Amino acid sequence: MRIVQGRLVVVLAGMALIAPAAFAQPPAPAAAKPGAAVAQAPAQAARVPLSIARGVVKSIADSRLVIDLGQGVSGPGAGPSTFSLDSETQIQRLGRPLTSKDLRIGDAVTVGYQMRGDKAVASRVWLRFGGATAGAPGAARPQSR
Repeated sequence: MRIVQGRLVVVLAGMALIAPAAFAQPPAPAAAKPGAAVAQAPAQAARVPLSIARGVVKSIADSRLVIDLGQGVSGPGAGPSTFSLDSETQIQRLGRPLTSKDLRIGDAVTVGYQMRGDKAVASRVWLRFGGATAGAPGAARPQSR
């Protein structure tokens, strides 16, 4: 019994010594230096919130997606309907990654994009649940009621 109690004391003492190091938070960053502001600028630019467009795929290519925004959603305030796709664009359906080749004309999509100059660059394309056939070979389209 004494041996078990002795081992328990050793284990608890070891945990007491290790716990502060295991749960320690990293030190706060030092005051910003003049050169540090330049290094942080790209990271802050990556946090720009995405604009959102919803529609139906009108045409798709490796580097370009055109969607139909629907009726009544037109004009200068409606947002773009043509998006550039690049190597950073993520295309997904229910969390599963897809490629632009998996998208079909008529698929309902939501596009998260950022404006870069006069071009809308898609960061993410989500295939919306319910009207989608992309990534599902042989899947039938929902019938209208």
